[in-house]
Amino acid sequence: MSDLAVTTATSDLQDRGVQLSPQGQLLILVLDMNPNQAFFTKQPEALFHWLDSALGLAHSHLMLHPNNTIAAIASHSQSCSFLYPSQNPELHENSSLRQRDGQFEGFYQMEAIIRREVSRILLQEVQPSVQVTSDSLLSGALSQALSYVNRKRHEISVAENLVARILVMSASGDTATQYMNYMNVFFSAQKMNVVIDTCMLEKDAGLLQQGADITGGVYHRVQAKHFPALLQFLTWIFLPDTNLRDALSLPSMDRVDYRAACFCHRNLIDIGFVCSVCLSIFCKFSPICTTCHTVFKTPGPLPGMKRKAVPSSQ
Repeated sequence: MSDLAVTTATSDLQDRGVQLSPQGQLLILVLDMNPNQAFFTKQPEALFHWLDSALGLAHSHLMLHPNNTIAAIASHSQSCSFLYPSQNPELHENSSLRQRDGQFEGFYQMEAIIRREVSRILLQEVQPSVQVTSDSLLSGALSQALSYVNRKRHEISVAENLVARILVMSASGDTATQYMNYMNVFFSAQKMNVVIDTCMLEKDAGLLQQGADITGGVYHRVQAKHFPALLQFLTWIFLPDTNLRDALSLPSMDRVDYRAACFCHRNLIDIGFVCSVCLSIFCKFSPICTTCHTVFKTPGPLPGMKRKAVPSSQ
């Protein structure tokens, strides 16, 4: 593309009220690498295509701006792990992680470290001693992502403002047992001006849909029949800068599932009972709040209404 074309495109975006970021952005990928997810139990080889698509998005993000940075966190059934930057400094200093076949050295190093850490996690997940569950600790991975953003912002000068966003990729569906953790993460991200995007595969996740709506992110569910084109969905919907999204025709959420999870059974409910002291939600009436131990008066029967005596006609 010529300089004239770039200048014309930039001025056109500015005329439409789009502010281009002069500095790079931090993109944090939160990858659900639990092999016990329903979609991956039916197609185990699909997990590698899942990872390849995420790495393709990471490479595209780094090529958009010379100051763009990337981070990746894996969420699985047992814990959450940082994939990149790795917590093991020896991996970054490994002399064997050099460019191959003309690939840019930074891209190859990031890809090799992430693949090595994912292989280690998957080997842990298939151990006989590990309990088989499709639930992943996504809320914990999101908490780690926000902590990483907070640390990076303290490392730079006050004049600079680190723009960060989080992309969650999962096929687990709803996890109501982590409701409170999710809500804490979503409102913390809103206060930190960190956008949370979500790309779900096959299943919907109402809580992650709420998080995208609260933080101003994008939520999209990729159907199973479109899984081979996952990279196209990622680059089309989640690659553009948050400032550019208003100028693009991106899919919108027609309806946001704002159901809350009850504190007693961790089920998503439409109608329930709310504690007037601590705002805990219950699906059935309880005389004592299990959260703050407030005692409520048991609702008695409704007082009977006296009927007017009808004079007998004689």
